[in-house]
Parts: sequence; C-alpha cells; structure tokens
Amino acid sequence: MANWLPRTQVPGQRLSVSATTTPLLPGASALLDLPGLGRLGHFLAVSTDAPGWVSFYSSAAAREADGSRPITQDPTPGSGVLLDLVTTTAALTVTAPPGGTYFSTDGATAPNSPPLLLAVVRNTGTVQAAIALTVFAVVLAP
Repeated sequence: MANWLPRTQVPGQRLSVSATTTPLLPGASALLDLPGLGRLGHFLAVSTDAPGWVSFYSSAAAREADGSRPITQDPTPGSGVLLDLVTTTAALTVTAPPGGTYFSTDGATAPNSPPLLLAVVRNTGTVQAAIALTVFAVVLAP
C-alpha cells in the first residue's frame, strides 16, 4: 500500500492570488510574497492596477541578487528570474508567454513552510501608488 500525502490544492486547478504593495513613490519597489500557488505551476496572466515592472523569482536569494538590475537589462540566464514583465497602464492584464512555468525552491527545505511565489513590484508610473498585483495560474504541484 502506498503512502499518500494530503493535498491542499488539486493539480491542474486554476487559481488567482493577489497582493498589494505599500504606497510606492515613482521608481520605488516592494517585495511581495504570494502564498497559495504551490511549488510548481504555469502562469496564465498577471495584472496590476497601476503601471509597474514585475519580476518573479524561484528563491529569496535570486530575488535579492536581482534587486539592482535596470529595467533595460535582461536577467542573466539561470539567475532564478522566472518572469519579468512591464505593465504600462492602470488595470492592465498581461497574458503570460507560452512555457511560463514557475517553481519555488524556498519552502521545500523548511518543514511546514508553505511554498511562496516571490516577486518584486516597481512603480514605473509618475505618481505614488499602492500597486495591486494579481497572478492567474494553473497549479501543478501543491
């Protein structure tokens, strides 16, 4: 008889998770942790309610290492940047590119720690804004 692990999510389930930054001045950034999307999945779409540059990471170390990268520079391959996108208007939803897979390497090593999708949101607008970020995804592994 096999040992089964309880699931908190059903693989293939479509979910959306939202988080909002504190008010950010133009050019400022905030770290966001998005729980509930599991350890592995596919991005379907990402939306923001204000202009912003959003980057997703596989680990906290990758997010920290990428913190000073300018918007004009592509991430280094293998750096842990999973998706990098810019929204140019308020209330914009960007459809994720084909193959937009995410995974979390953090949380897997800490017992009883749920996996988190890690992000940085930067205000690219001209006014101060608290930016709401919503990720639509298909969860493959809870």
